[in-house]
This record gives sequence, C-alpha cells and structure tokens, in this order.
Amino acid sequence: MNTVSLLRRHVGLIGLIGLLLVGLAIRLVVVDWPGHDGDTHITARWAENMARYGPWNFYEHDRADYQALLYVYWPLGVLFDGDALVRAVKGLSIPFDMALAVLLYVVALRFTRSPRALIAPALYLLNPAVLLAGPVWGQVDAASALAYLAALLAVAAGWYPAAGALAVLAMLTKPQAGLVALPVAVVAFLRGRRRAAGTASPLVRVAVGALVAYVVVAGPLRLDPIRFVDRVMTVGALKPSTSLNAPNLWGMLVGYAVPDGPLFWVGAILLLIGLVVALLPLRRRQDLSTILTVGLFVVFAFYFLPTRVHERYLFPAMALLAPMAAANWRVFGGYLFMTAGFALTILYALVTTTPFGLPRSVELLLVSRTSAIWIGLTLMATAATLAILLLRPPPGASTDP
Repeated sequence: MNTVSLLRRHVGLIGLIGLLLVGLAIRLVVVDWPGHDGDTHITARWAENMARYGPWNFYEHDRADYQALLYVYWPLGVLFDGDALVRAVKGLSIPFDMALAVLLYVVALRFTRSPRALIAPALYLLNPAVLLAGPVWGQVDAASALAYLAALLAVAAGWYPAAGALAVLAMLTKPQAGLVALPVAVVAFLRGRRRAAGTASPLVRVAVGALVAYVVVAGPLRLDPIRFVDRVMTVGALKPSTSLNAPNLWGMLVGYAVPDGPLFWVGAILLLIGLVVALLPLRRRQDLSTILTVGLFVVFAFYFLPTRVHERYLFPAMALLAPMAAANWRVFGGYLFMTAGFALTILYALVTTTPFGLPRSVELLLVSRTSAIWIGLTLMATAATLAILLLRPPPGASTDP
C-alpha cells in the first residue's frame, strides 16, 4: 500500500490527531489569560484540603459543590502549590476537552462519513465559548458535559447500568448536569415496557448503576443523599436573583441580579412544563438522534425558563449539537449562531466579574441592556429553530438496540 492510499484510508484519524494538537496548543496559550480568580482559588483550596485531609475528612473542613471533581483535584493538591496549583486547576478543563472531542468524532460517524465527521470535534475544540468557559475562566464544565453526553450514549446503546452510573457522575460533577437522568430514566422505562418478563427491567438496571456510582463517589466523602441535596439547595439559595448573567427569559424581561421573589416559583413551573415537553419526543422514538435531541432540549429548558441560572449552564449544548451539526448544514448554521451568542454571554460575565478586559468601547456595548436583550433573543430564536430542525432525525441515525 503506497503512502497516498494509506493517508486516504486513515484521513479521519490523521485529521482528528491534527485537531487535537491544534486545540491543545490554543488552550495552552489562553490558559494564561486573566480568568475568574475567585473560582480558581476556591478550587485550588479544595485541592489542598483533599491532599491535606483526604476524602473521608474533607467535608469536616471544607464545602465543595463538585464532588466527583474532588478526586481529580486531589492529585493536583499533592503535586503543586501556590501559583503552580492555581494554574493547574485553571487548565483542568483541557484533558476533558480532548476526551470530548474524540467522543464527538466517534458519535458523528454514526450520522455522517469521515472526513465530514471531523466537523464535530472541530466545532467543539475551536469554539470560542468553550475556550472562554474552560481554560480562560477556569471552570470544568467540560467534565460534566462529557458525563452528560456519555450517559445519553450509554442508554441509547442499551447499556443501562452504565447509563445510570454516568448520570449520577454527571450530577456529582455539576448538579445541573444531573438532569440527564430524566431522558435516561424515560428511555429505560419505555423500553422496559416492551421487554419480556423474567429479566430485570432496564429502569431497575439504571437504578442499580446509579446507586453503585453514588456509593463509589460520595461514600468516601461521607456525603449521604440528604447532605448532598441540602448542599445543592443551599448553593441554589445563595443568589436568589432573576438571572445570574444568563440572557434567558428572565434576564431579558427583568434583568440580571434582580431579586426573583415570587418569580422563582413562576420559573420553577415553567421549568417543569419545559422538561415535560422536552421529553415528549421519546414517546415516538428512542434512537440515538432522538435521545441526543431530547438531552439538548433538557439543557435548553433549564437554561431559558427558570430564574437563578448562571451564564455557563448552556455549555453542554456545545457538545450535544456538534455531531448533528456535522451531518446537517442547517443545524451547522444554528450551531454557529448559538456559539456566537453563548460566547458573548461568557464575555459579558468575564468582563463584569473578573480582571478580563476588552477595549472600553467594546465593553460598554457588551454590557448594555440592549445587548443583553439581543443576545437573549438570538439564543432563544436559535434554540427554537434547532428544535424544529432536530425533530426530523438526520439520515443514518441508529435504531433502537
């Protein structure tokens, strides 16, 4: 086999490696840009306390919101100190970004052929919103997005214990990512109704996997479910505002950082309705395309409808949309619009809460009320358009296992 034939045969793998190297190089540059010092110093403290006290005694001395990530911060606290630890924590999203890119390429191959499937990892790795939310900001939303996507893929493939375990892992990485349990449970329930009696139902196997994952991750931390729920509710009550820099329904209508009061319950009801509507497509189909689409709709519902939403909560959409954007040019266009709106949202948060700076004229335009409304309208209109497009599965979508 000559060199040209070999290159053609492995063009996808070669292209993926090239994208990973480019994505890694960009991240190693931007990780030194000013980010959210408050977040990175808090997570650096978690790393130090994990190294000092271990998981068993950690919650006797500290309080952390991202339990599963503590096991990743732990070795960083052992290996690094001071500024080196802060930089390591700030760059922790990078390996998760690389893993997500590989997974997105594999998923895209279910919808389209290589080399076109390379569009999926390219959209993610070169995404300005992903770069701003991860190595620039210092957050690790990529980790929860990875678990979220993996849970959907597992349940689509019929790996029910793994799907339950990954849903719990997503929840223990970022609490809001635990909403992936809804499509996982619904798919398992609907498929279970068609299975023959005498074997454990898919829903039971999901529950077993979820229980095992919770015990494995939360057990060494001595974090029982009651303490976990209390912690999540405490964090949610810390900033009772209409919107925490998310240009969603409340960010547009009322504004940011306005006490939500009774609007909290209005948003909660809207969220409940939105989640139910998001799950409805599963009644007709439970193929991979529909499951990913429903997972995306769940993210949209949680981002656009309730109060107290942070700007970064749209992050999983950047991963979930990428494989379908690679297979459908209309979805690809929608992805670009959503990326632009989301990137501007992250920039707004960075400019208003961190040392991150832009030219003064650009900052004044970005933080204006008009900009918030237009960004919100763009994101919501794009989400509605994508919902219409994605309810028609792309060619090549897999069928039920």
